[in-house]
Amino acid sequence: MVLASEHAAPDAAGATSAPAVPEPDLRERNVLLLDLSKSMLAPVPEPEGRSRERQKIEVARTAVYRILQDAAKSGTPFGLVTFTETVRVPVPLATIQRDNLPFIENLISLLTPSGRSAIWDALAAGADLLRSGERGVRGNLVLVTDGWDNASARYTVRPSDAEAAPDGKADLAVHLLPPNSQLNLRILGIGSGAERDRGVDAGEMNGLLARLRARAAEIGAVGVFSFQEVTTGSQLFAQMVQAFLDVGYGDETPPLDELHPEELARTAAAAAKALKEPGTHETVGRLRVGPFEPASAASPVASPEVEVGVVPAGASAPAYLKDRYGPLGEVVEEYLAGQYEQAAGLLARAASVLPPVTRWYWEARICFARQNAPEAARALLHAWTEAELLPPESRSQVFRRLALLQAKLQNDAETETLVRFLDDTEHRLEGARPAIRERLRGLLASLMELRGTYQLTRLAGAGDVQDAALKHEAAVEEVFGRLQDARLELAGTGPIVDGALDFIEICLAEMR
Repeated sequence: MVLASEHAAPDAAGATSAPAVPEPDLRERNVLLLDLSKSMLAPVPEPEGRSRERQKIEVARTAVYRILQDAAKSGTPFGLVTFTETVRVPVPLATIQRDNLPFIENLISLLTPSGRSAIWDALAAGADLLRSGERGVRGNLVLVTDGWDNASARYTVRPSDAEAAPDGKADLAVHLLPPNSQLNLRILGIGSGAERDRGVDAGEMNGLLARLRARAAEIGAVGVFSFQEVTTGSQLFAQMVQAFLDVGYGDETPPLDELHPEELARTAAAAAKALKEPGTHETVGRLRVGPFEPASAASPVASPEVEVGVVPAGASAPAYLKDRYGPLGEVVEEYLAGQYEQAAGLLARAASVLPPVTRWYWEARICFARQNAPEAARALLHAWTEAELLPPESRSQVFRRLALLQAKLQNDAETETLVRFLDDTEHRLEGARPAIRERLRGLLASLMELRGTYQLTRLAGAGDVQDAALKHEAAVEEVFGRLQDARLELAGTGPIVDGALDFIEICLAEMR
């Protein structure tokens, strides 16, 4: 093996060339194409009683913020293309630096819909960002649109290579899939296109995918192409995020800082109920919120195979799942496709190479999906036992995943709400400054500890009730004082922190 020098070397002409820069993993290059046509200003509905309606662009912006945060954390190259009748590249394909996030997010907040939709031209521009010389177009391309192509000037979709393009437009399929390409294209269409300009034309999009599949077969290119309609804001957010993250968001529940104040109050009250009633929410006793301690390299949870993330049933498999997670990826891929028998068989064959907690967790997930609650509970009990053997710094996240599944098994909505709040807050604070992260974790840990003093007021004997109540009230006031200090010191930090503090305050009021 020949190792390249770190220093530049002179070429034959004596000039100094730049040191070779290794090309990033082409499987981890992501480009989002976002429709900014005027129809994106329209509201997107929500199921009755879920949350207020919001504009399509508002939901899409929030999803982009979440995707950017994950890209900054993981170092995965990300680019953004927006289009009306004009195609623009506000975020070129590059590694997102945490220091630049506020500037990029401010840019995203200024995106304003207008005009028509040049969908085919936008797809071509996205492919250009993913173009890698003779290696073709390689990466993950996600299109989010609510309309039909009505403004493309350069590209069109032909039924075949042989057919002449109208008006001299180039064939989009050939542009997207030159030789040696490896492309994942996922199209998220907002609304049904049964009526023109009321949503995406599914026939038009499926026609594009059929043309791409034929083109891939002709030249031997690797390609995964899918189209999915979304009809609510919650679905739009969840599917946009899932298109870029290895593990899906979990369900269609919007994150904390998106909730309307009334919805936030109801959610926090439900979480507080889980803290106050151990008889019907015993799983909560397993949850811990500890100090931040990054897992060591030797810790088994640091391995991607210890994946117990929540993946929604029936969702499309994220790109390159098998490549990234090996045997576990094959299991999850079948699970996502609803092929539970095949998933169970693959899991049994992979059992010897998977960490025990992962093996038992996924067995529980598969059994639950097959509506075999007794077997799911048995497997989950094994998973809890194995999770107890993990290093202390690794347990809290795994415990939350197990608690979430147990809450689903027991139809315990309050515990599920609490776990989702803890999990979402933990995830979204990973990019925050350590001091902010520690401050909020300390408040969350104290909130969880109030469960004990609250129970003393319910279990104390006749003569001790008043004393127990005074001790609990003092504990609540102490946490409330620290919360107010945090509000003053963290003012202006951002909506994630504000939402977490609001949630904790409502929980404290419920615990009194």
